[in-house]
Amino acid sequence: MNAAETSVAIAVASDRSLVADAVGAALAGSGLVIARVPWPDEGGESPPGWKPGADPPELALMLCDLEPASVQAARLVVSRYPTRWLLLTDAARGPLWGAMLEVGVVRILPSSTTMADLLNAVSELRAGAVWNSLADREALVQTWRRVDVQMSSLSGRELEVLRQLHLGRSVRQVAERNGVAQSTVRSQVRSVLRKLGVNSQLAAAAYYEKWVGGS
Repeated sequence: MNAAETSVAIAVASDRSLVADAVGAALAGSGLVIARVPWPDEGGESPPGWKPGADPPELALMLCDLEPASVQAARLVVSRYPTRWLLLTDAARGPLWGAMLEVGVVRILPSSTTMADLLNAVSELRAGAVWNSLADREALVQTWRRVDVQMSSLSGRELEVLRQLHLGRSVRQVAERNGVAQSTVRSQVRSVLRKLGVNSQLAAAAYYEKWVGGS
């Protein structure tokens, strides 16, 4: 990165504060000016957004596993801190990518991206590069919107039950892990099947797989 690029400010956010601190320090060591963006649960409240009257950073970086349980918090951060966001995640390409592209992420890279490649991506974004294909971006966003209509109807507990079914756990195992009666889990499973419009736990797990973008 040349001297002309070292003054750029970049915000950093992550669902793991230690990761945000470490990556922020590494970027600062490359000459970037770092602004930390709080994750929604770090202060117990929703992110407040940029300070009134202040110029937002030119770019922002998010590091997030982007699991179904964290995607709404990740979307909140991006929407409350508007700028061009770069996302590093291990989430498979699919609806959850579309969820982030919809609210302001302009590029998605794997969490394994090296610091050198990350700095190259920052340079490219500063030069105006965004998503490789607008049609591809729109397809991912539309996939998210279609799938989320039904998934968003699930309560937090129902979503967690579905996640555990997707992992191959039985009703008995889910009940033991959650410290509830098997009858409670069966009731939650029935509600999940009804809301998703499917007839079996296997079909519900397959729907979850589609949502998270698995193969």
